[in-house]
Amino acid sequence: MGIYARFGKGSLLNPPKVTGDFRLNLVKWKQENLASISETCIHFGYRSPGSVYQWECLYNKQGPQALLRLRRGRKPKNGQTTRQESRQASSAPKTEPSLTKRKLIVKDTTRCLKKIDSLEKASKKGLAQVIYDLKAKYLLKDLIDALPISMSTYQYWQNRFEHPDEDEEELKAVIKGLFNYYQAKYGVRRLSTQIRDYYRLIGKKTPNHKRIQRLMHEMGLKCIKYNRRVRKYDSSKGPNGKKAKNKLNRRFMSNRKYQKMVCDITELKAHDGRKVYLEIIKDLATNQLLTWSISQHPNLQFALDPLQQLLKQLPHTGYQLTLHTDQGWHYQHRAWRKLLR
Repeated sequence: MGIYARFGKGSLLNPPKVTGDFRLNLVKWKQENLASISETCIHFGYRSPGSVYQWECLYNKQGPQALLRLRRGRKPKNGQTTRQESRQASSAPKTEPSLTKRKLIVKDTTRCLKKIDSLEKASKKGLAQVIYDLKAKYLLKDLIDALPISMSTYQYWQNRFEHPDEDEEELKAVIKGLFNYYQAKYGVRRLSTQIRDYYRLIGKKTPNHKRIQRLMHEMGLKCIKYNRRVRKYDSSKGPNGKKAKNKLNRRFMSNRKYQKMVCDITELKAHDGRKVYLEIIKDLATNQLLTWSISQHPNLQFALDPLQQLLKQLPHTGYQLTLHTDQGWHYQHRAWRKLLR
């Protein structure tokens, strides 16, 4: 009532602004005039007598500088930091992880990314996947500081990992279903045609073949019908797919005629561009070419002709023939090309 009687209604609606100088002047006037707290509040138009009492106690204990440094707000309870201290802590420069911890993070990341020579060559998705897996072992802040990826990029991929695209999951299911239906005999090109026909049939937008290839690579789906091992030709395999025993064991020297004879087939190109196949049987004791055969087709009859000619010659010589297959003899192409001219 004293404030209203002296200053009127305006002082109640617009109280004075509390600053360090205002507190200091208020306490000094009170002590110089030996006034009470109520008289001091009426004189300055201030409505909080409890604050005046606290300011005077603080002034008597710590001096005038305590009132100038005092800030508005409540005191922290149970050791909690104030808002100003939290702002100062956030504005302080970030401390980087220790060198040992950084080395451990880089080592674990390199172990997860086996096919990457350096972390700079790794994709952001791969780095985000590694961070997502290593969060239980290291702090997220240390992982971001040690690896070449930003927090926003990681949060983007984390959202993708936790909330995958429904259309992409559906496309993965279609790819896997058709891949198993064709018994892993269809590659990217043939499977892409089937998938796009299926999407046209159900009335949806057809996916790009590059997207299908990327998803098949991520799922590890690969055609097993055609590869280098299947297409590789090996003449030493018999009808049962087993190799004959190596009787010569690279012992190509012999002092008896007709003891060790070897044969091989080579492919040559004639003058008109056609392929010609030549088979020769050679005696290792004398290095003599016993029989030979030439044909445009490397079939079974072509392979047996020189052997049949040799069997006709052996009864006259009194030798008995024992056949063994070996791949150790390498012929000279120049001598055989002369036979074709």
